Amino acid sequence: MDWSLLFGVVALSIWIDHWLAYLLSIWIIGTLQFSIGEVLFHEASHYNLFKSKKLNDFFEFAYALPFFVDINQYRATHETHHIHMFKEDDHTLEDYELHGLNKPEKNMLWLWMIKPIIGYAGLFYLRFVIELNPRKSAVKFITFWVIVGSLFWYFDALHILFFYWFVPFLWSFCSFYYWSEIGEHYNSKGGTRSDIGFLKNFFHHNTGFHWVHHKYPSIPWYNLPKAHKALCPDDVEISHGFFETYRQLKANNYPNNPKAS
Repeated sequence: MDWSLLFGVVALSIWIDHWLAYLLSIWIIGTLQFSIGEVLFHEASHYNLFKSKKLNDFFEFAYALPFFVDINQYRATHETHHIHMFKEDDHTLEDYELHGLNKPEKNMLWLWMIKPIIGYAGLFYLRFVIELNPRKSAVKFITFWVIVGSLFWYFDALHILFFYWFVPFLWSFCSFYYWSEIGEHYNSKGGTRSDIGFLKNFFHHNTGFHWVHHKYPSIPWYNLPKAHKALCPDDVEISHGFFETYRQLKANNYPNNPKAS
């Protein structure tokens, strides 16, 4: 469904042929890319997307390789995040330091609203995937993109690949990734924040129910709302959307990062 919607948005934008339609399509495509390349990919890394463990890895060409991520490498890093959250081995510590979130005098409006959409989020994601993937993963990426690039070249459509995949990928997808990484944990009571806003969970396959996912990572995405209702205690930090998360990031005083000032 996500891929079908993405292709449909591309076709509609090309048919309308107006810069406003293109600008809107970038962010719609980006949110669909995030649903595929972060949320469903994340589910596959927990073996929650298919009943067969092998299929979760086999289909990485549909939700990992297009985003320059090797599922096996990511799984190892992500398991460390679950087991050792906010400890030395958790990459979140370094990421928050790089974002500037640990500075005593920080401007959350800049960090949350502006910084990701002016190019920082894209550069950060590229750094993340370069550090994550060993050289042997490059064979997968090269093979995948040679096939895809050749098909678009054959049909004289490389410009479509650039404007409707890589521009949304490096701009809006990476911004959603940045917001997700910060919103799920930073300055949250108990170390994890759940965003139960309707739009986020409708478009991003219930990824906002993050507390219950961290507590019970084997629960698949489609059961997270029920699990949240049944299992989430009253003292867990809850947000109802993007702007409420911003308010909590700015107002709270829960130094999850032991290195934070």
